[in-house]
Amino acid sequence: MNPAHSMPLVIANDGRGETALDDDSVWAALDAHGAVLFHGFDPGAEGFYRFASRFNRAFLTSPFGDRKNASDRNELQTVTLGQAGLSLHFEFGNSPLRPDLLWLFCRKPAAEGMGGETLLSDGAAAFEKLDAPIQRSLLERRIKYTNFVPRDAFEAIFTDNKAAKAVVGEDVLAALRADSDLDITEMTDERVVFELTAPAVRRNDDGQMHICQNILSDAYKRPSDKDAESSFSTLVTWEDGTEIDPQTKDALRTVAFSVTRGIKWRAGDFAMVDNNRVLHGRRPTKDPERDLLILCSYSTRYGMRR
Repeated sequence: MNPAHSMPLVIANDGRGETALDDDSVWAALDAHGAVLFHGFDPGAEGFYRFASRFNRAFLTSPFGDRKNASDRNELQTVTLGQAGLSLHFEFGNSPLRPDLLWLFCRKPAAEGMGGETLLSDGAAAFEKLDAPIQRSLLERRIKYTNFVPRDAFEAIFTDNKAAKAVVGEDVLAALRADSDLDITEMTDERVVFELTAPAVRRNDDGQMHICQNILSDAYKRPSDKDAESSFSTLVTWEDGTEIDPQTKDALRTVAFSVTRGIKWRAGDFAMVDNNRVLHGRRPTKDPERDLLILCSYSTRYGMRR
């Protein structure tokens, strides 16, 4: 099966509702396709939350202002606010505690012809399409994220975060320091600087290789940006600190876009996305009423593998 032509897999309601879907079948669908779109179930926001919770250890919420809480009872949040497009990326891809699952729920789609499709790009299909020299380069070299984070944001995302504590224990900082791929190079009252090193490509349990890092995203603020001092900024380089060459970036961008599929949402649809394999983004929309919710999940299968 060519993953480029089968992602996301669509599971349609057979009349019994989402509660009739068994967990093993859902996991198998995700493993085979990288993303699953559930159509015709329309469980409502709370039913969506209950379904996602079946596969969840802890939901991570964003402390930043680009999202809003969507419930006073649980971790449901809006997707990134605004109508602009978003480049392909992995959610929290520069974090040592990246959630392994994303859940999206459509409360209201953009009006017909107004854009706003969610974009999905399978890192496995993209890797297959790369020329052999680029594949070898990605297999042989690792990616480094150098992150500059205000101290309060670092605490909100990591050390004081209940989801992080649920998956690594109460002393999150000790768990981070024990990670051989993470180096905290600066920690003051004002900011934390840490370097995260990770493979550019990972092998699935079935042996399939897939791109798994945020090499394509242009969403990160850079330390040189005007407002970088008060916000989260990131440099993405090779492990030795050298810039990722334009040839590699262009090749990745070309193949990633060639296998990208768009979800044309209908109200009540929801999706499950492997956040280690499938990049996501958004087409710009002219409809300010488009309304999607998100859950970032450390799943019942979560491990600190990246």
